[in-house]
Amino acid sequence: MSKKGLQLAARREALIDQVAYQRLQLAEAYEPLSSPMKLADRGLSTLRYLTQHPLILAGSLALGVAVRPNRWVKALESGWLVWRIALAAKRSLDE
Repeated sequence: MSKKGLQLAARREALIDQVAYQRLQLAEAYEPLSSPMKLADRGLSTLRYLTQHPLILAGSLALGVAVRPNRWVKALESGWLVWRIALAAKRSLDE
């Protein structure tokens, strides 16, 4: 192999080692965030599922209103909950 080829092979090995080291550093830096990221991912998955199935959301809200009406009356007074339900239903119907 030529001198240039040997230099390139050595450089390639050095870069491979550097990439492996950087991957380890990235994995160590990501470790404290893995649990919150998993929780956020699960929450987003649940939100996507509920926006795709608005009847499940409406049914669970109706059950919540039937079981604890006083708690839900306060939420409905502000109108926020109704607005979010209507927005989710509109988005799922548009898709």
